[in-house]
Amino acid sequence: MKLKNKKAAAFGSYGWSGEGVKLLTGLLEGCGFELINDGIRIQWVPDQAAIEHCREYGREIAKAL
Repeated sequence: MKLKNKKAAAFGSYGWSGEGVKLLTGLLEGCGFELINDGIRIQWVPDQAAIEHCREYGREIAKAL
């Protein structure tokens, strides 16, 4: 697969350990993606502050593209 020079980022919400984003970020990097950042993790259901953080995260991804 031609994944070199492609950008990627992981995000998600979690209940207990929150390791999914970290694992996915490692897999993306191992496949040759250029990571935009370390990813975003939100525990349980996001509150208003977390939602705004997610929006800023989306803006950061858009700027990187």
